[in-house]
Amino acid sequence: MAKTPVLHVPLITPLAPDGSLDTGALARLARQVLDDGAAGVVLFGTLGEAQSFSAAERKAGLDALLSGGVAPERIMVGIGAAALTDVTDLSHHAAAAGCLRQLLLPPFLFKGVSEEGLFRFIAAVIEGANDARLRLTLYDIPGLVGVPIAQPVIFRLIDRFGPVIAGLKDSVPDWAHVEASLKSFPDLDIFVGNEIFLPQALALGGAGAISGLGNLATAEMAALLRPGLAEDDPDFDAMCALYHRISRHPVVPAVKALTARARNDAALSHVRPPLVGFDLDAAPDIREAAEAFLSRPLRQPG
Repeated sequence: MAKTPVLHVPLITPLAPDGSLDTGALARLARQVLDDGAAGVVLFGTLGEAQSFSAAERKAGLDALLSGGVAPERIMVGIGAAALTDVTDLSHHAAAAGCLRQLLLPPFLFKGVSEEGLFRFIAAVIEGANDARLRLTLYDIPGLVGVPIAQPVIFRLIDRFGPVIAGLKDSVPDWAHVEASLKSFPDLDIFVGNEIFLPQALALGGAGAISGLGNLATAEMAALLRPGLAEDDPDFDAMCALYHRISRHPVVPAVKALTARARNDAALSHVRPPLVGFDLDAAPDIREAAEAFLSRPLRQPG
């Protein structure tokens, strides 16, 4: 069955002046991106500095979105953590709140993790959740965490757990890898994490994008998810120019600074150590690329 591609936004995580989690600002940002055209939000992914927050803080963030009026079915909860017990704790908390779509990183502390070890880790998460309603999206981003999710592991997980394995966020910066994911797992929702692969992925039936740029340009990114998007599309070119400029710098601080500027809220630029805030005044190339993308006439998908 053909999928209608959608945009999910991996939210940045707003901080109060004292460095604590600003749950009110987080809920507001979630509502804003949903109102601006995102199909859903991802809470505490890598762009959301997830590993800089305790399990208790991450639970409070989810609770704030739900109490702030965000429907649970529009939230994909990042449950990746170093300790298996924290992963299962976060999964249970999300599922109890009705958030059954969850995003799982591989175990990222130990390097050289074998395929068997990776399979056992993910299987332990699912068995610990003990909920057939769970819909897990695997998060393949080896450039950041150092642990790839090999195809044989995914096949084994699908064979054992069936529909619980619902999707894959492929953030490998190599089109051949993304293409192989799309062709090998047609029944999964395959989301691109690198927006520059959107036209090719959509042509092969991709589920859409989990796009960090959606924090600052939600409507513009949603509009790119249209049938027949071409690689030489002017809107896509403008997005790629911004993508490539951001990639030359620390991504999380840069996206937070750009979001703060686009949404006229300086507090959104704050990051937790070890990250350092990003000075947009010292990066005119990024400012100009963002302005060029955001100033284009908006075209609606469809």
